[in-house]
Amino acid sequence: MTKASSHIGEVIIEARDIVKRFGGALAVENVSLAVREGEIHAVVGENGAGKSTLMRILAGIIEQDSGQVVMNGTVLETGAKNSLDAGIALVHQELSLVPEMTVAENIMLGYAPTRVGFTKSQELNAIATSALDEIGVSVDVNERISRLSVALRQFVEIARAVARKPKVLILDEPTATLTPAETDYLLDMLQRLAKNGMAIIYISHRIPEVFRICDSVTIVRDGQRVMESSIEKTTPEQIVDQMVGRELKLDLQTKRTAAAGDVVLSAQGIRAPGVEGIDLEVRAGEIVGLGGLVGAGRTELVRAIIGADNRTAGRVTITREGKTVTLTSYQSAVRNGVAYVPEERRTDGLALGMTVAENITLTNRKELSRYGVQTRSKIAKFSQDLADKVGLRPPEIRREAGQYSGGNQQKIVIAKWLGRRPDFIVLDEPTRGVDVGAKAEIHRLVKELADAGTAVLVVSSDLPELLELSDVIHVVRDGKITGTLHGAEASEKSVMSLAAGEKMVDA
Repeated sequence: MTKASSHIGEVIIEARDIVKRFGGALAVENVSLAVREGEIHAVVGENGAGKSTLMRILAGIIEQDSGQVVMNGTVLETGAKNSLDAGIALVHQELSLVPEMTVAENIMLGYAPTRVGFTKSQELNAIATSALDEIGVSVDVNERISRLSVALRQFVEIARAVARKPKVLILDEPTATLTPAETDYLLDMLQRLAKNGMAIIYISHRIPEVFRICDSVTIVRDGQRVMESSIEKTTPEQIVDQMVGRELKLDLQTKRTAAAGDVVLSAQGIRAPGVEGIDLEVRAGEIVGLGGLVGAGRTELVRAIIGADNRTAGRVTITREGKTVTLTSYQSAVRNGVAYVPEERRTDGLALGMTVAENITLTNRKELSRYGVQTRSKIAKFSQDLADKVGLRPPEIRREAGQYSGGNQQKIVIAKWLGRRPDFIVLDEPTRGVDVGAKAEIHRLVKELADAGTAVLVVSSDLPELLELSDVIHVVRDGKITGTLHGAEASEKSVMSLAAGEKMVDA
């Protein structure tokens, strides 16, 4: 699709030969980037390629080892305030709002208008309302963030950036948690902002989004810029090839042929907030998918099943080596061979300040202890083997988990559970915010688990992923299973029809 580019002006921001190391690892190596007024410039690459590090340097959050950030011809001094004063705003992939503060308070956090030490509430609300109006979102500025949907929180994050009147807006995976309709709205909004002269740097793993709204693209691989091109002069296939730099086998829409075994997990009459009396079984060697729209009750269901949240009714059992045990809590679930990869990996899945090895050790104390004693050499070998198995890049087990990209963090979460050799594993949105290469690797790991006899339950809003992985799909709507699809019955249309409550129509 040809894009109107008459509104694109002169170069407003440049990164010149940026270099950044973390310890012995070179995260960004001599990367240059130039973005113009009114341009939407995509920066793409695999997780760990250096994209987010480069953006944090542009935003002044971290300091480069060498190179310059230039804004309107002026070299910027390192520092978030300097970058913000120059007109650069960054919207992080992970939301950073304060849940118990209001929308207006979050939008103006750190910049609230005051008089003799007191916040000027009327002016605060007016500025916040103006920022929301600019991005075309209607929400009560006095509502607490904790009461908003994930989508509205994402828009509040963007409004907070827009309220600073930036000349350059950087967005890191802004659609990762949005529905297709919400994504459409966000993309249209970004195009409006660009036409009004704002320069936008857009990080995304979703290649169709890049081709829909972006004017140009820079591809980063292993910390280096490997390609820069106008969108009109490249193709999705070329971008994926350059991102990965190796042959990529996604195995899309390939079905496993392994036969399911005996029932491992049985859930009967499960009731919990958002869950209305659901029965569910998962067999050894089987991948069961849960489809449905955001807010349908899928996460609530799996958390109730494993005891992470309280059930108000129902019974859950797990059968191991011919013995059936009733699960009464999350602790009893873990003791009896259940693993859980949560939707929010940064808050629920990892201790970000701990190393890779320390995170893996947390769930594998028994496997790593002998007479109550753990040896460093055993921990190191155990952790390194798991890091290698999941394809962690770089596989540095002494590196803090928080220093890794989102896709690599997800691999660490999976690795710590693989060490326990679970009989039943739940994966909630396993590849959200993950690049195509990491997604292929995670899919491979999930299939290998099932092939080895593990019972697998997957929640995913990514329909191609759900169809590729699942042997059977239960579609959830309003806290109930509205339909079950096997084999050829399952298609994007059939899943969405059940999820939306529409009458099924033959394709």
